Order: sequence, then structure tokens, then C-alpha cells
Amino acid sequence: MKILIFGSGVIGSIYGARLHQAHYNVTLLARGKRHEDLSRNGITIKDALTGEIATCTIPLIKELGPADFYDLIIVTVRFDQLDAVLPVLKGNSICPLIMFMLNCPDDIDRLIDKANARPVILGFPGIGGIYRENFIEYITIKQQKTTIGQANGNNADCIDKVKEIFGNAHFEVETCSDMQAWLKTHAIFISCFSAAINRENGDSIQLAKNRGGVDLMVRSIREGFSACKALGLPIEPTNLKTIFMTMPRWFSVLYWQIALKGKIGTLAMAPHANVAKDEMKLLARKVLTLAHSSSLLTPNLDKLLLSFI
Repeated sequence: MKILIFGSGVIGSIYGARLHQAHYNVTLLARGKRHEDLSRNGITIKDALTGEIATCTIPLIKELGPADFYDLIIVTVRFDQLDAVLPVLKGNSICPLIMFMLNCPDDIDRLIDKANARPVILGFPGIGGIYRENFIEYITIKQQKTTIGQANGNNADCIDKVKEIFGNAHFEVETCSDMQAWLKTHAIFISCFSAAINRENGDSIQLAKNRGGVDLMVRSIREGFSACKALGLPIEPTNLKTIFMTMPRWFSVLYWQIALKGKIGTLAMAPHANVAKDEMKLLARKVLTLAHSSSLLTPNLDKLLLSFI
């Protein structure tokens, strides 16, 4: 099976390297300095929990041409880069399956349209990481497995195939019956986190020490989730619903004070929030639009996100 990873950032590089290690025929699309670095040094990834280091050299391309064939394209770019990618995908009509593995809380119909009637899978990574001097250090997020679900049609066979591929690369995978709701839930969570950490100059440990800042984040996420509920949208995944909506607020604040000081905060979440501020601000605007379409007032969410964008 030929797989193209469309995007060579932290997520694309880690998934590309792990799939390559699992003996899949993987190609990575990279441009500019990243293409130069990968051509010269390959990819080195380090598991922050186990200390395991792996280096591999993956075939590279700079562009996806109309006649380039891959059995599966996995798109891992940032949400704010998506507009530049969709016309390229639409121009290639021979690759049979596209998976978008990125923040994308809306415009799903636009993704489907650009797929030219091909099956589309929505997904989200179960890892996070940061560039070090000459390698990527990453963590597998136990609370958030690699998650996939359908975007259009009945693609159960495609879902099973992608799940098998990731499983062979030793990723824990789960499927979601409403991936669009999952992505909306996650957008509320990650945009509020990014806004809260931005108030602490991008330092998740400093945010953890500020109980009031974490409490504002928790209140804001609760309001966003309540707006989803009022709009009839399910809150997925269950663990986020539980920690923010079921548990008492003091427990949620304490939980995140601890998590923000650990590797989830410092390695999985803060690095992306800091380097992808344009994406996070775009998500924040989408979240506010979603919340304001409900009948509920969201004073904490408005305070946090409006000060961010």
C-alpha cells in the first residue's frame, strides 16, 4: 500500500516514521526548509515515556501532481493551511481515499466536495510533541487515542483498513460514530486551553500555578460544551465530557493543574499552542460562532476567547 503523508510537521513526521517502521510504503510531502532538513538528516523521533529513539529516511515530494497515485492520503496540515491544500487534492482525482487528521470543526462539506466523490475519513492524532535540536520528542496520549470516523457515505471498510494500518504501527486506535461532533468538542477544548496558556506567555507550568486561570479555562469549556448540548450536538469523547461536565468544577481545576505541569501540558499541548497561534485563533473564532448560535449565554468563554483573538 502506498501512503502519502501530506504535511511534514510534528504529527506528519511521527506518523510517517512509525508507518515506515511498520514497513508501509510511505512518502512525505514537505516544502522549503523542512524538505531540506529531511533530505539531509531524515526523521529522528524520541518517545518521551520510553526513551526509545528511531531514525529513518522516508521518500519526499514537494508537490502532489494530478497523476500521482497513492492508495491513501493522510492530510496532517494545520487548519489555517487547509485552504491551500484543498485545491491540490481536488486536482488529483485518482487517489481513492483521503483522511483528514487535523483540527477541523466545520466546513466538512467543503472537504467532501474537494474529494471528488471519494471516500473521506476524519481523524485526530493521539500524540503530541515538540521539535528539539535535531529530533522530535513526542508523547502518546493515553487519554486520547488516535481517533477516526466517517465523513461521507458508508465507509466502514475504509475505516477498518485505516484502523488496521495504524494498529500495525502500534498506535492505539478507536473509532467514533460522530467524528464531526468530536472535532467540535475538541476545538472548544483546545482553543480555550490555547487562550489560557497565552495569558501566561505560553508557559503551561505557570498556568498550572494560577488556579484562577485554570478555573476560567474550565468554566469556558463547560460553557462551550453546554452550548453544544443546547444545539443537540453530542459531546465526544466521553472522557472530556466526564472531566468537564460530570465532575465537580474543583476536581476539573485540580486535574488540569496537575496535567498542565506534566508531559501532557508541556509536551503534548503547549508546544502546538505556541507555534500554531494563527490556527488556534481561527479555531477560537469558529468556537465563538458555534457557541453564539445557541440560546445560552457564555460570559466566561467570551471573556477568554475574545481576549485571545
